[in-house]
Order: sequence, then structure tokens, then C-alpha cells
Amino acid sequence: MAPRIGTLAALAVCGALAIGTLYALPGEAQELKKQYWATSLSRSVDDVVLQGLYKAVARGEVGWLDIDPSHLILPLRPGINLILYHVGGNCYIGDDCDRFPDSQSTGDRWGSTERAVDLGDPEVRRIVVEDLVAIVRRGDEIAPEGAIVGVHLDNVHRLDAQGLADIFNEFLSAVEVARQQGGISKGRKIGYVAKNSPSRFKQALDEHLLTALPLYQINENARLDADGVLDRQSQTAADIGRRCRIPVFLKTFGSDVAFKSGRDDTTVYVTQSMARQMAQAPDISGVAWSADESRYRPTLFVQGWPLRQAPFGSANRCDG
Repeated sequence: MAPRIGTLAALAVCGALAIGTLYALPGEAQELKKQYWATSLSRSVDDVVLQGLYKAVARGEVGWLDIDPSHLILPLRPGINLILYHVGGNCYIGDDCDRFPDSQSTGDRWGSTERAVDLGDPEVRRIVVEDLVAIVRRGDEIAPEGAIVGVHLDNVHRLDAQGLADIFNEFLSAVEVARQQGGISKGRKIGYVAKNSPSRFKQALDEHLLTALPLYQINENARLDADGVLDRQSQTAADIGRRCRIPVFLKTFGSDVAFKSGRDDTTVYVTQSMARQMAQAPDISGVAWSADESRYRPTLFVQGWPLRQAPFGSANRCDG
């Protein structure tokens, strides 16, 4: 698991500057803290997942709950940030896909339920951004006071660095419009998650294309080689975390092939033990392990390195 600059891009810059002015307070987020990422995207959140999250927050750690908004839970306890999933560059076959001007086969394991849409198309982005603002409004209603509400936009792997900047800058701009119109609380912190494509997110950050830092970076299908070294994409994600001071969470599956071993070319799959080892890699904030990629139901959450996180709303401060 296409660039253009105009009025929306200009609004995005102004909106992100306003966010940074409001929330990048002196001395904010300077304490070294562990981050606890709980994610449950396929159905309602298990009590055991919530209990692990609540315990982490009670210990004074930063809590992130990443869920499918179609399975919203009761209002959360203070200290938990709420991240809402959107299928992003795909749509669900049926009424969802019918809203878009065009869609294509995904060509992967999700093809029986999803189709791909072109996030480089302004009309497609407009529809997706409207969806994102709508779910942020819902999240604003149930998230604790002071909590961040963010979006986890999936299937952005077909976008280049500028394309990533376009969708997230336009989202932040639309959030500011909704805030001014009273649809979102004036004081609510709103952001986005960087999902996969770490090399392209790195380019977007290095070239200052994004008007605000992501809340955190996820990299799926993380694995270790026979020497216990993280794959290149996960290493790139870790580099983003170190330089930008944002959490990096790895997602891995028991169905992921880690490496081939021995003269007989034995296939070695990612184990829970490997997931624990990944979490010890420098600049990795946490790892979630699931038995199979076809079911997004992590059964193991491992915390990694503590982080002195960048102030909320920082714009491309990735100087290490």
C-alpha cells in the first residue's frame, strides 16, 4: 500500500503564514517526547488500541489516533490528536467514483473495490479538497480542546513533488476559508500527514514547495535486510524526520518480504521481532505491524526515539 500556480496557491501561502503566526509560539514543542501512533483504518477502533494510546498519553507522550472517519468514535480524551483517513488518489467503486470526471483501474490488489483518479487534475483536486475539509469539520467537533486535527491522504504515490505541494497547499488554503466562514473552530490546529513517497516529500520540502510541514511522515512496507538495515525509502523518511523535527512512523506487514536468505534463496518475511528492531533505528518514532497487508489492522505498536518536535505550522524548517 501536476503543478499549477494561481489564486489558490497564493491563498495557500497566506493561510499557511497565518497558521505559523498563530501557533509557532516561543518555546513551544521544545521538550523531548516520545510519540505514540495508533492506527486503525479498516473498521472501528479496538478497545485495546485505545487503551494503549490512553496509557501513552497518561505517561506524558504525544498521542496520534489515525482512523477512517466513517468509523468515528466517541469524543476523545484530552491529549490525543485526531488524524482522519481519505482514500485520496483512489476512489471507491460506485457513487464515490461517479463524482469524478474520470477514473482508471488501479492495477493492484485494491482494483476490485477502488479505482485511481488523477490528483493532477484541478477538478479532481477540488472534489478531494472539499472532502478533506468536510471530514476536518467533523473531526473538529469531537477532538479534545487543544488537539490537532489532521488528514491522512492516501494513494499520492503517482504525484511528483510539485503535485504533492499542490494538493496539500490547496487543502490548507481551503481550511482557512472554512475557518473564516465559521465552519471550523478559529483556534483549531489543522494539518496533514505525509504518506509514503518520502523522496518526493523530501524534494518538496527541500525546494520549499510546501507552505507548512507535515504533522508526521508514514512509510509503508518497511523492511530490514539480512544485516538489519532499513530499506532506502524508510531511511529517507528518517532523514526527513531528523531534519524537519517531525515524527516518522513505519508500517510493516507479516506479508512483506524482507530478504532472501541462504543458498536456497529462502524467503524471509517481516516478523514482529523485526518491527521492534525497526523502531530502534535512529529518528524512527514508532512502528506498526500487521499480519497481512490486505487487512490494515495493526496488532503491534512499538515506540521508537523521542523527538523534540518543530512548532506547529512551521513552514519548511528542515535545516537539521
